[in-house]
Amino acid sequence: MFTFQCHTLPSQLFVLLLAIICTGVGAALTVNMDIVPNPGDGIVNAIAQKIGKDMGTTKNIVDFCCVGITLLIGFLTNRLFYGIGIGTILAMIFVGRVIHLFNKMCKKPIALLTDTKE
Repeated sequence: MFTFQCHTLPSQLFVLLLAIICTGVGAALTVNMDIVPNPGDGIVNAIAQKIGKDMGTTKNIVDFCCVGITLLIGFLTNRLFYGIGIGTILAMIFVGRVIHLFNKMCKKPIALLTDTKE
């Protein structure tokens, strides 16, 4: 059986980069194509529509709030950084940026090709 393991920081960061790109593109495609999104992407899209911001920026705001609340709970329970690592911070910053960039580059062409609303 084949197992894939990353033991060095550069290889772990490379896999994290791939995961961030796939997550951002997948979230953008799911919402843009009017496919039922996962709950996290659905709530971000609903908030984005309500406040009039793009989904990428709203994703950054929501992720920042979630990490902030986690840190607050950790601080109150004397476990400040429990569950918050470099991967969490990088994903918090860059998934929303990937969604923003993907929508900026691809939302209109995909809407034209699939007859979905822009």
